[in-house]
Amino acid sequence: METVLVDRVSELRMATESENTFFAPPQRDTLEIVGDASRLVSGGQIAQDILDAIPDLAMILNDKRQIVAANQQCLSALNLLSKEQLLGKRPGEAVNCIHVGQGPNGCGTSVACRECGAAKAILNCLKTHDSAQYECRITSRTSDVDSSLDFLAKASYVRIGEYPLVLLVLRDTSAEKRKEALERLFFHDVLNTVGGMIGLADLMITVSADQSTEYAHLIHHLAENVAEEITAHRNLMMAEKGTLQIDPVNVNVSDMLHEIAEGLAYHPISKGLIIEAEVDPDCNLVTDKVLVRRIVSNLTKNALEASKRGSVIRLSAATTRIGVSIKVSNPGEIPQHVQSQLFKRSFSTKGSAGRGLGTYSIKLFAERYLHGNVGFVSSPEGGTEFTVDLPSLGQTTAEI
Repeated sequence: METVLVDRVSELRMATESENTFFAPPQRDTLEIVGDASRLVSGGQIAQDILDAIPDLAMILNDKRQIVAANQQCLSALNLLSKEQLLGKRPGEAVNCIHVGQGPNGCGTSVACRECGAAKAILNCLKTHDSAQYECRITSRTSDVDSSLDFLAKASYVRIGEYPLVLLVLRDTSAEKRKEALERLFFHDVLNTVGGMIGLADLMITVSADQSTEYAHLIHHLAENVAEEITAHRNLMMAEKGTLQIDPVNVNVSDMLHEIAEGLAYHPISKGLIIEAEVDPDCNLVTDKVLVRRIVSNLTKNALEASKRGSVIRLSAATTRIGVSIKVSNPGEIPQHVQSQLFKRSFSTKGSAGRGLGTYSIKLFAERYLHGNVGFVSSPEGGTEFTVDLPSLGQTTAEI
């Protein structure tokens, strides 16, 4: 069977013409050839037992990145009854990655796939005949609900006779990423702020009454910031668990955007920058004010951090037929490799200094809990503009 399989692969390679792709080669083997490979790999029970002994999601791929075998952990995680349901699929197709339909031939062929850790690990493994490992962030869509997955993807090169294969192991690192984000919040952000509060409190002991009052106001402001950060992280954890309760109230969007603009004007990241808010005073929305405020604040902070000195960041909002459309814009283009990763959990443009939760939480809160839509456009000429379309709660988003 092995010789027949290798011959078939050779014939297919010779017959297949090159196709356009944004990253990995698009060619696939036929299901017949995939089936032959599957029988070759898992024909003996020992091979399947070894695969099942791996505690993480594990799959064996052919040189076209198609699944020819998978372990029981993989089937359980994907709610599948048999490995036959996976045969011929690529990893992104198996986990319902949102980018599989954006390339000419599925998983690995879209622009976003250039930043996929699993795709890079597989391609490097096939090229070097050696193991490769990358962090991998995947947004999976099931029944119109997006879920963010964090994996450490390790690809190892395997040969059975003349047939090249890849053992891909995906270790779920979501819990580790959450722990890292929580530690960074408390050990860095909160401790730094509390340190500032202690310093101001010490000064209050030695200064005049007028200065003491001024310092008291600053301490109060810092305490509010700490409470807001902790509350935001708690809300995010509850949102991911599906236990977050929203509190719809009537919100004057104009007042809220002006408050955000005024509050951030004195933030260190606003130095040398201008924030303008342009909203109809009668722009109102029935929604959860805490979540919307957090969404707009995060977008504004991102715009400030991405802008050069002298730039203007604009906040605006307009009434729609069933709600409000909020926009945050700034000069400058978001790099293409960043655009495809923006809403994925644990992705941060700040490297190790960032928690990677900003745009991810924006999309989670706005779409899953406030039933709205989040999108953006970015170009060298027009700059970057994020749009958050929100309905008054209790209505439908179909007309936004």
